[in-house]
Amino acid sequence: MSNWPLLFTFAIIVGLVLTVVLVAMMLISGTIAPDMWVGNYPPDIKEKFGPMSPRAARLRPFFAIFLFGAFIAIPLIGLLVLRTRAGQIPYLPAVLFSFIVVLLFNVFDLLVLDWLFFCTIQPRLMVLPGTEGMAGYKDYRFHFIGFLKGLIFCTVGSLIIALLWLGVQYLAA
Repeated sequence: MSNWPLLFTFAIIVGLVLTVVLVAMMLISGTIAPDMWVGNYPPDIKEKFGPMSPRAARLRPFFAIFLFGAFIAIPLIGLLVLRTRAGQIPYLPAVLFSFIVVLLFNVFDLLVLDWLFFCTIQPRLMVLPGTEGMAGYKDYRFHFIGFLKGLIFCTVGSLIIALLWLGVQYLAA
């Protein structure tokens, strides 16, 4: 891989696509069952709200599969498209590409979804019934720690995606 500007450009574009897809899925799941992701809320909100509803518990595995599938498939599709322009893509460039793609979502999640919307604007869609005004809705630190955990997820995820990419590239040869 000698065309690094192309790799970075494609990674940013694919990262934006992944972000749009994941945000759309999160909005749909939040509309269908607002408490589906209660496990990801700050501790005080989780405690006051209690367990997720049976409906959310029933639907969550399906959304989780779609989210995970998009997390894997979109970077792989991006690598396939990049391959048509740049030729073979070895493991380390594929890791870097995948890391940038998933990191873009992690940064967007922290800055826009968590800090701007969850902590600052607090739209009704994100506020669980009976938890309005709780301190956890202003807990920026909680979300930053989640972002740091997300960096580990990005690293491991990009290593796995790049391994899958090697398999895809081998089968396509």
